[in-house]
Amino acid sequence: MATTRNRSVKSVKDELIKKSREAILAAVQIYNNPQITFKSETFITLGVIAWTYLMHAYYRGQGIEYRYFKARGKKKLFDKTSKGADKYWELERCLNCDDCPLDSGTKNNLKFLIGIRHEIEHQMTNQIDEFLSAKLQACAMNYDYYISQLFGTKYSVSKELAI
Repeated sequence: MATTRNRSVKSVKDELIKKSREAILAAVQIYNNPQITFKSETFITLGVIAWTYLMHAYYRGQGIEYRYFKARGKKKLFDKTSKGADKYWELERCLNCDDCPLDSGTKNNLKFLIGIRHEIEHQMTNQIDEFLSAKLQACAMNYDYYISQLFGTKYSVSKELAI
């Protein structure tokens, strides 16, 4: 007989932080790999995922609903994906939330990278590494700063790799 597991706010938040860290660590490791030529594109994709999970962990810890829903009186009807799962906010929606803890420079950096990610989705990019390296480095450094500020220095990624 299958039993359902009730997750607490803390266990989901911890899992989001863990996956967020893994995504940013993988992004930096791939970017620093001299044998990979799809560096910036991969970094941006994984970086957006890392930041999205980081923001979801923050909002969950703050008790802020970060799923899309329609209010029907006092009841919330949550939007679903085509497969029936709840629809969670994408990174840009997280950044636009009034309760977003990030400074405007960090938000601007992430919005720029989200725009590049949209371009990556819709067309092949050519030789963008040299043009984006400073933006990617800022993204990684900002990530390390905010994960430490929001969840504690034990989550810092700077101990595990050079950014």
